[in-house]
Amino acid sequence: MKHLYFCRHGESVLNKRRRFAGHIDTPLTDRGREQAAKAGTHADTLKLDLIISSPLSRALDTARIIAAEANYPLDKIITNELFIELSWGPLEGKSFFSTLSPETHPGVESQDALAARAQSALEYLQSLEAENILLVGHGSFSGALRGLIQPDHNHHELPNAEIVQLL
Repeated sequence: MKHLYFCRHGESVLNKRRRFAGHIDTPLTDRGREQAAKAGTHADTLKLDLIISSPLSRALDTARIIAAEANYPLDKIITNELFIELSWGPLEGKSFFSTLSPETHPGVESQDALAARAQSALEYLQSLEAENILLVGHGSFSGALRGLIQPDHNHHELPNAEIVQLL
């Protein structure tokens, strides 16, 4: 792998409602589809060999829109469970402003478990023959993956459907 790019999915219905999505399969909003199309225009300049996506629809639909804009074959998009979002457990669907603390709430995937999954995902990505890879995924997962690749950087949450280069 020569270059690794990451794109957080476009705005989803639960993003717009300021709710924890996690493993809930929440669709893109109209704005999210527009964001993905704009990202696809950028992706068209990257000479992508491979697009990989989380199987959750908000990421996979974003990947499909990007692929269409970048003239990448839709049937060549790979999905992988490693790239799924952090599980918020019983907080999924609840407001960000819930009185519950996500860091200590039972049933929420731990940061250690997320980091271990991100490490497995990075090893998988490094095993691929492709030179230029775009990974379409989720906010919390991207933070864990970026922390492994660029440990000295401040990893703020990525905006929806913005492509960043990780390697």
